[in-house]
Amino acid sequence: MMNKFSILKKTKEFYWSVNKIYYCALFSILGLGYISQQIFKPTESFFQWLVITGMIIGLIFKFKGIAQIEPLRGKLDGYLVFEKESINVDGKLYSLNEIKKLIISNDDYSGKLIHTSKGNMGPALSNGTNNSTIIFLKSKQTIQVLFELINSDDFQNIKPILIEYYLKGIIDFDDLKNILGAKSSSEIRELQDEITAISTTANSHYNGFGHLA
Repeated sequence: MMNKFSILKKTKEFYWSVNKIYYCALFSILGLGYISQQIFKPTESFFQWLVITGMIIGLIFKFKGIAQIEPLRGKLDGYLVFEKESINVDGKLYSLNEIKKLIISNDDYSGKLIHTSKGNMGPALSNGTNNSTIIFLKSKQTIQVLFELINSDDFQNIKPILIEYYLKGIIDFDDLKNILGAKSSSEIRELQDEITAISTTANSHYNGFGHLA
């Protein structure tokens, strides 16, 4: 299903990331080197070689991480499914009539380069799970889920559904533009034309009294 996205359920357990391992090891080595220098008085080059060795190991981790995807901090369990008349969150159905507002953040995707800082020694590529959907219900309840995006343009597959959400007033036009990546004036104009076409088609099925024409 092209309108189905895996839900991430994050873990609160502590984990040893590459950065944590590297910097703990580096500072431990430098600390021991400093202590040994004070006690045993080794040559100055000994401490210099410790620093150089730490830098070389860091460069190895750095280059290795460029092509690696960060591990999941949790598990993928259940699906977020966008339907024309409802949204299914891990098996629980929410009718559009129950929803007051919908906010979708979908800027992340699998393989996106995110960790570019010089100090990062771990995987540089995203696992695609830093995306969220927040559903504000008319009952004042709020549902928030994180979900996985495999490709950056996967939401293009549900554009007609998202336009229906906009027409029903649960997504703002600015949010719709951002979700679908419409940035240039031509892309925005094309989106407006699609909205008009879908709105016109929907209205053509009904007469002014709400009955089928």
